[in-house]
Amino acid sequence: MMIYRFILTLFLFLFISCNNNEDLNNWENAQNLYNNQDFNNCLVALHHIVNSSDNEDYITKSLFLISEIYLNEFKNYDITIEFLNKILWDYPDSELAKRSLFTKAYINSNYIQSYTIAQELYNQFLSKYPEDDLVPSVKYELDELNKHSDTIQKLLNK
Repeated sequence: MMIYRFILTLFLFLFISCNNNEDLNNWENAQNLYNNQDFNNCLVALHHIVNSSDNEDYITKSLFLISEIYLNEFKNYDITIEFLNKILWDYPDSELAKRSLFTKAYINSNYIQSYTIAQELYNQFLSKYPEDDLVPSVKYELDELNKHSDTIQKLLNK
């Protein structure tokens, strides 16, 4: 019985070690593709990580980088928001959930002019993460959104 436990423990250790090395190798491969601006193959590599890894850190980093590629390289805001939502819904306690919420608000404010949604998301950020390093940026963005609200109100009152 003791030998069986030892063999099982050894097998689990080796399996987990191999899996972590595979995740690391896959992540490094995706980063190299990104750095070489091979965005299509990078997306394939990132999707592979998301679909095959059990490591939440690699999954969330991959999802966030996918969203960054769709935002910055392909200017596809709807798909970007879908991947940010996946992080927010499936991994709400991850470190990247904060950045995802901020990025989602920023896209609504600065790219698709959904000011009301942006304002709600920024306020949600302040409520959930009042001590975060991004709070000054959130407050700045809210101040900018308030300028739009003031302009709209002035136009409506004329």
